Amino acid sequence: MDYRRATAESFAEVASGHFDVVACMELLEHVPDPGSIVAACTRLVIPGGDVFFATLNRNPKSFLFAIIGAEYILRLVRRGTHAYRRFIKPSELKAWSNACGLGFQDLTGLHYNPFTRNYTLGGNTHVNYLMHFQRD
Repeated sequence: MDYRRATAESFAEVASGHFDVVACMELLEHVPDPGSIVAACTRLVIPGGDVFFATLNRNPKSFLFAIIGAEYILRLVRRGTHAYRRFIKPSELKAWSNACGLGFQDLTGLHYNPFTRNYTLGGNTHVNYLMHFQRD
């Protein structure tokens, strides 16, 4: 592993087209310009490479589970970690990705069970979801 401390945008300037796969997990809902991160991830991956994004959907159910449930009831993350206005609908992520030259491949739900502390993938995308794209 080679760890580097950099923004996605600045790293894309020095490592453009360097990776077969880029995974951006649970980051987009925390940055002021998620579209800029999507563009940087696109630049990082080789043509034909895969890009994966995981983030939180923006709807009442995600507010209940991600903010009320995870921050206040279960205390899985620090209070104030999430701002509902920054949650991203799948249609928004798909539009940013398509505009950058990423072709949509798949969408699936990402589910956390607080009792077993396990994550699973499934069809429900109401709270967390994972989107797969491929660079043109």
